[in-house]
Amino acid sequence: MKELTKKYNIPIDFLTSAVSEGKYVSTKDVLQWIQSQNKEVHSNISQIPLKDIRGWTVSTEKISHETGRFFSIEGIKITTNYGNVTSWSQPIINQPEIGFLGFITKQIDGVLHFLIQAKIEPGNINTVQISPTLQATRSNYTRVHKGKAPLYLEYFSGEKDVTILVDQLQSEQGARFLHKRNRNIIVE
Repeated sequence: MKELTKKYNIPIDFLTSAVSEGKYVSTKDVLQWIQSQNKEVHSNISQIPLKDIRGWTVSTEKISHETGRFFSIEGIKITTNYGNVTSWSQPIINQPEIGFLGFITKQIDGVLHFLIQAKIEPGNINTVQISPTLQATRSNYTRVHKGKAPLYLEYFSGEKDVTILVDQLQSEQGARFLHKRNRNIIVE
């Protein structure tokens, strides 16, 4: 990955992109396409007992994968002097690895265009949703599941020569995840 070599005004470039209607595919066209995909794509997701999930174990302490990777579900107790409720217990997702949330961009006629993908995930409200170019946990992109590497990983792992426009660690949903952070990165 290389440092910024040409002139960028990142806030202005992003603002220009946000207010520009897509030259090649309009926002309206993308939303209509997603709606059509949600009518055409079918998936069957049904709940099953935790004991029937292959590779996962349930103990009195946590739910976890046999590799010790991905994430675990654990219990925590919170006490605070903030707000009306000062103490409670809850389950929380413990995923101590840093994942990627990344976009590939290309400037076309002076406007940044962002590569997005349509994804199906079991927790989606609609079957098909728009996602970043790359959305992957470390366990996923290092292929702990023995599956394929996520598409476009090479643009974010240092294998491809790209220009980094944004690269920040940000926390994710602290009410659901314990100290979880993602690498939010935008490259050209």
